[in-house]
Amino acid sequence: MRIFGDGKSSAAKVHSIAVMQDVKSYWEGLRNGHPIPYRSEVDPRSIQKVLKHAFILERIAPGMARLRVSCNTLTDVMGMDMRGMPMSSLINGESRENFSEALEKVFAAPAIGRLELSTSRPFGRSGLQAEMMLLPLRSDNGEVNRILGAITCEGDRGRTPQRFDLEGSFLRRIDVPGSAKRLISSDAVQHNKITLPAPSLKAPLRKTAAAADDMPRLIPTKHPHLRVVATDA
Repeated sequence: MRIFGDGKSSAAKVHSIAVMQDVKSYWEGLRNGHPIPYRSEVDPRSIQKVLKHAFILERIAPGMARLRVSCNTLTDVMGMDMRGMPMSSLINGESRENFSEALEKVFAAPAIGRLELSTSRPFGRSGLQAEMMLLPLRSDNGEVNRILGAITCEGDRGRTPQRFDLEGSFLRRIDVPGSAKRLISSDAVQHNKITLPAPSLKAPLRKTAAAADDMPRLIPTKHPHLRVVATDA
């Protein structure tokens, strides 16, 4: 049984949490009272400390996105500059459908995404453990078709390129005025893995008298690992 993030050492966990918090705090600051910030508002100089982990995606088709801006971490993993390449090139074939579904939910819901990824090596040796965060952005025409992302990796990279398996995902729906609020989940067994919300993304519950009545119904997703589990004001 695997718990979200438990493959990393304590120091790596602390580093990963710090990177994700820095990028998400920057994204939150860009919102300025709006649900989704604009891509044009993103200034790399403002996240200089974590720039080696940050990237920007552009949606090119349902469930597909390419890297408009890559980062050193992805270059190290793949052994090449990833600019212009599809994000799916990072993912093993067996996990691409699940990854595509998670990616599309970030654009379409819209939602904040956290993914846990890993690579494998021959003879049972452990490879890389990675965490990825996906934060939706709007283009100048208002369409949600960009993502500000961050990735951290720990472990033996071995030979490049490395491709990841999707171990787990967590999506938090963003409350957009006029959109229906719902909770998407599944009670199915999750292939011996448990996906849990990261502490930095967990919003406090609003305790109101109508809270129980407003609780949306559960709707199974196509893949049991993927869950939109909360709204984010």
